[in-house]
Amino acid sequence: MKLVKKLGLLAAGLALTTALVACGNNDKKEESAKSKDDEFTLTVWTHPFVGTELKAEQTEVFDKMAEEFKKDYPNAKIAFEEIPWANREQKIMTALSSGDGPDVFYLIPDMMTQFADKGILEPMDDHLGKDFDAADFSETSLEAVTYDGKKYGLPILREVQTMFYNTDILKEVGGDPEKLPETWEEFDALAKKAVEKGYAGRTFEGGSTLNSTLYPFIWQAGGDIIKDGEAVIDSKESVEAFTEIKKLYDEGIIPKDSINATEQTGFQEGKMLAAYGTGYLISSMAEQGKENYVIGAPLKQKEQATFGTTGMFSVASTSKHKAESAKFVEVMTNSENAKSFNKLTNYIPARTSALTIFDDNERMKDLAQYVEIANPGVIHPSARIFMPNVQAKLQAMLEGSLTPEEAAKEANELIKNEMK
Repeated sequence: MKLVKKLGLLAAGLALTTALVACGNNDKKEESAKSKDDEFTLTVWTHPFVGTELKAEQTEVFDKMAEEFKKDYPNAKIAFEEIPWANREQKIMTALSSGDGPDVFYLIPDMMTQFADKGILEPMDDHLGKDFDAADFSETSLEAVTYDGKKYGLPILREVQTMFYNTDILKEVGGDPEKLPETWEEFDALAKKAVEKGYAGRTFEGGSTLNSTLYPFIWQAGGDIIKDGEAVIDSKESVEAFTEIKKLYDEGIIPKDSINATEQTGFQEGKMLAAYGTGYLISSMAEQGKENYVIGAPLKQKEQATFGTTGMFSVASTSKHKAESAKFVEVMTNSENAKSFNKLTNYIPARTSALTIFDDNERMKDLAQYVEIANPGVIHPSARIFMPNVQAKLQAMLEGSLTPEEAAKEANELIKNEMK
């Protein structure tokens, strides 16, 4: 199945290249409205940023963005279409290659590099006016949307993952909510005691993205996945990360379903000491009326590190209305709209001025303090391509068919082959 997926992405990429060449021959005047009173439609692809119970509120947020845009473009129509998170990369590529793709769509940094390399994205720089308030965006969020010196989107959200602890279980095993674990060693000692009392130690959703599983351990060990253009996931630091994960599995600190799990709810159910969570977990606990938890810092071995993405809206290079699409992205990501969007979704705004939404939310304040140390993932055009294959090696290690050293070595070869 993975080979089929890879071939599908390759075919879509080749078709897209042909389509982009054809589009490049069009007169540039056809790509924009001749006046602000012209009729045109922008198709915007979004995702389920909230659960079904908040869908109506999400629609209101997007509709307000459209109404603001229409103050300058009164005859414009904004067509929002929600697509699933799953397989979104291939869906976007396939749609753009067939000419039916969106004008504006949502990306994260490790997807951006792949798309930019294929010519899918329109650089925003030439479309941003003199009044563009770059200083209001956090420095790290603008860095995350920049590739080869060009901005390929504007950030609307940031997300960071860190450790959440059940205070009841923490006290039961001799921990102190005022003095939480800082290192692997300190956490493992408490987690072992939790296991002895019948609890799980922490979440590890092995069927989910490596950004939330393997990669943070590697960064915390002082290692990396790609460094200076070379695959380095087989370094001694990275092997240490593989080894730590295997130990957590063998000792029952992470649940037995961690090999393939995409969602573990033991923390919300009060059956787990800790969770590696985001603002979504804060929302989930609030919905259940549970307040028996504290938010701690990301763990460290050699380095304190964690994953945290930056979400951006980008313009397709195939859009016939690039200038208007770029303007709409500016509207979507302005301070007021960033406040509305992030307050609803419980993400962290990329704009400094929008952080006021957490003035009365101590939980999100606790979480947001770690956003500046978050790593946005592997920023390389091949990152999303080799991820499922590296994930398979991690899963094989947990199953026992590979040692940590073998898993790291074979993963490194896979990455090297994709980078050629």
